[in-house]
Amino acid sequence: MEGCDDLLLQLEQILENDELIDEIGFIHPTQFSTLGTSFDSHSVQFNTQFFWNKDHKLAISSEILSSLYRAAIQKHSCARRNYKTILSSCSEESSELLDSEKDLLRHSKALAILSPNFHTTWNSRKLVLSKHNDVILFLNELRLSTLILSYAPKSECAWSHRRWIIKLIAERFQILEGIIRNESELVKKICEKFKMNYRAWNHWCWLVSYMTTQQVLDELGTSRKWAEQHVADNSCFQFRRCLLVRALKTSSETDKAASYNEKSEFGAILEGELKWNDVLIRRYVGREALWMHRRFLSHCWIRKFANDSVNLFLDQEMQLVKTYLVASPDEFDDTLVQAYLAAAYFLWLSKLQTSPHIGNEIHNKLREAGDLISLLVKISPEKDLFWRSIGI
Repeated sequence: MEGCDDLLLQLEQILENDELIDEIGFIHPTQFSTLGTSFDSHSVQFNTQFFWNKDHKLAISSEILSSLYRAAIQKHSCARRNYKTILSSCSEESSELLDSEKDLLRHSKALAILSPNFHTTWNSRKLVLSKHNDVILFLNELRLSTLILSYAPKSECAWSHRRWIIKLIAERFQILEGIIRNESELVKKICEKFKMNYRAWNHWCWLVSYMTTQQVLDELGTSRKWAEQHVADNSCFQFRRCLLVRALKTSSETDKAASYNEKSEFGAILEGELKWNDVLIRRYVGREALWMHRRFLSHCWIRKFANDSVNLFLDQEMQLVKTYLVASPDEFDDTLVQAYLAAAYFLWLSKLQTSPHIGNEIHNKLREAGDLISLLVKISPEKDLFWRSIGI
């Protein structure tokens, strides 16, 4: 086998000469024969026993991963140490410093691909990039992060670095609308391919603060279908809550005097979200994520329209809850869970810190519902002491 340094050099040359690589695979040596001939338009010489590069796809033999990693660690460590030494003694325009920057970026790129969760690698790249003001350089960094997330979608370091780059672009160039649109498409693609990816959803929630009002409204529309198909995934509903909070903030700045009956823009959005949530609760029985989302919507309604039509709203909620309060132990588990979630939801309403008027109305409705505590004890006897300790 060739030396570790030679193999690393070949990998770095492939990455430098094909900057549009959008997919990397680490495969068993026996699989190389099934890939066909590697086409190298840039005339880079590499060992086809360990590397394959064609149509902006790169395959690396799993046989050499440990050797590549050891070589990359060593080269990156030396390059980082050298860069810091030169940085403290040379001017920012010196050729020696520029060469050391290129070395550090080259070695850290290879190491980030081989070990996406190695924090020091990403910090080295931040160290260099923070001293530049080149939007092309930052966009290339987003492309590198996209490449790594294609095979390591839960890499916290890659997502965090991506946010750092976007924040840098926002501060220095303010050209975010197109970038945010591309980010949304990326997250949507990753969430569809890799289910229950909290880090991807968390990144999407973070992006909301940089979205325009129109982008927020568009995302509320497009994410609805995804939520309908994944009603057990609370992350999607959390994303919608972030969008609604942003819409509420925008609405508060523009419709300060609007009431619920006047149908402010946010009022119409919230009403539509409540109706849609009602449909999902009735269609998909026993899904906790849907009831948790309803708690948020109710809290928003009471916070925004506390003095308008409170009786009507509580009547609607009471009607929804009553539908599911009758549950027999002989029925399916989902039906029992639905009764439990409905009762817990209305108890949660009773604990909201609201005005005395609204508090009295909620407690009146609670008495109409009957003995919810006994129902909860019946459905969930293991929490007997907890339910009985709640004072209503």
